[in-house]
Amino acid sequence: MKRTKEWWARLTSDERSHLVFIEKHHNELACGSAYLPEGVRECPACGQLSHYGLCDYCSGKQEEYINKANKEQ
Repeated sequence: MKRTKEWWARLTSDERSHLVFIEKHHNELACGSAYLPEGVRECPACGQLSHYGLCDYCSGKQEEYINKANKEQ
């Protein structure tokens, strides 16, 4: 769905901010560290451990926000 003013209005201010933050960092490579086991990285949006890209929490919240905004009232 196209992100119109009405689309964004279906989200709270905090949800809009969090969605923009997650999407801004979505394509960044997860950060690795010598202290982490092989194949484990940090989520680029929140820093939680993940295997690749966004962690389950951030990807779930992104999907939740988009589904909420896509719902017609």
